Amino acid sequence: MNIVVAGAGAGKTTSMAEVVISRLKEVANGKFIYVISYTNSARDRIREKIRENEGSIPRQVKVETIHSFLLREVIYPFNHLIYGDFYKSASQMPLPTKHAFKASKKKELREKNLIHVEDVTKTARYLLCGKSNDTKKIKFRRDNALKMLSGYLDSIFVDESQDMDNEFSKVLSMLNHNNISVNLIGDPKQDLRNRGAFRQIISGEIPVKYKPENHRCPIIHVDFSNRFIASEEHQISTKEDGTLKYLVESSCDIQKEIESDIYDLAYIYQKNARFKTHKEDKTKIESQLFYELKILTRKSSSMKEKNIDQQAYILLRKTINTIKDRKSTRTIFNGLENDLSIIMDYKDKGKIGSAVDEYRRVLSDEPGVLVNSIDGIKGLEGDNCLFIVSTQLAPYLFKEVVDQNKMMNYLYVGLTRSKSDLTIMVTKEVEKEYGYQYIRHQFKELGIEELRPLERK
Repeated sequence: MNIVVAGAGAGKTTSMAEVVISRLKEVANGKFIYVISYTNSARDRIREKIRENEGSIPRQVKVETIHSFLLREVIYPFNHLIYGDFYKSASQMPLPTKHAFKASKKKELREKNLIHVEDVTKTARYLLCGKSNDTKKIKFRRDNALKMLSGYLDSIFVDESQDMDNEFSKVLSMLNHNNISVNLIGDPKQDLRNRGAFRQIISGEIPVKYKPENHRCPIIHVDFSNRFIASEEHQISTKEDGTLKYLVESSCDIQKEIESDIYDLAYIYQKNARFKTHKEDKTKIESQLFYELKILTRKSSSMKEKNIDQQAYILLRKTINTIKDRKSTRTIFNGLENDLSIIMDYKDKGKIGSAVDEYRRVLSDEPGVLVNSIDGIKGLEGDNCLFIVSTQLAPYLFKEVVDQNKMMNYLYVGLTRSKSDLTIMVTKEVEKEYGYQYIRHQFKELGIEELRPLERK
């Protein structure tokens, strides 16, 4: 297994594209190389970079997301052979938050030969690594599946490896054990999901190569972010231009500041009383509600199968209008029972009620200034960035807490987005908790000037 740790701005995508093409030149037996990413946007960036270098993507190179890889190469071809369950497709439907309803929903999907994306890595791990109660027959089938995979897969390259979970880590270890070369590149400092699997791997006995270059951020930003990370992961930059300043929210009109388009990116750890982050995709929540209404519609004895989609869509529009009119969930239940001439049981009400609650949550028009979340801007960059530091990250910024954990990772990502100018804005809550003089002293010690300082008596 080959492991590379590369921090923000290290050119991971370019480096990976070059290594993949170099590996391809060594593969003479027609085997395939898989390049795996965690998002569609990352997948597309890798494809574009390979096309830039080669003119097109070679036939033997497959660039896919982790789910696409596991579904196409592991679950679809081998699940029915090893465990007898056949999957024909995967569902991204938003699931109910309550465990019982979530389990019930997944069971319904399985009965339709659908696997939910949430279960993809776990299912792949069972297939390739096994379960404790596997029979000899199942183990024999698994060995054959692994031999088949190693027969046509040469190597796997995983981009943004810090996002992997323990399930996928075990899958990769098994493939590597079966003579499929596994290559990981990532940055544990950007593990915002707090999965820790990549950190665990690089802390083991396998040699790790560190790429210290940061081609994105100016020296002043890199030197500052190095204060918060382990010495072996320190970065270097040769960009001399750029500014790093701080701003207290109480000294400015933050809404005008952000809406004036001064900043390419403005971001915060999570929304609060004055800042709201971009809303979730309402379309996904609507699809969940539509799915539940289709199941409910099938319970109506007067409804023909060919009319179910049409009737469910009518019910969806009526239900959404009822939600917008701020009517109660009970009113929604009564309307559905009357329209379908049925009596809803507690399971029906639980599923519909959960979907309605989710829709209400994303529909609410909360007041506040619209900014990005740090999760949303990971992988992005801008010339002029505003990093809004709230009470969750302030203890890490002021080094009251020095633990290398999820929150420290959020701080690092926030500090490494700008190609030129970075402003750290301290919220009113942070100023109230620490006091202006303490904040001013902390930044002065760090050599960071205040932007448009507020005159105080």
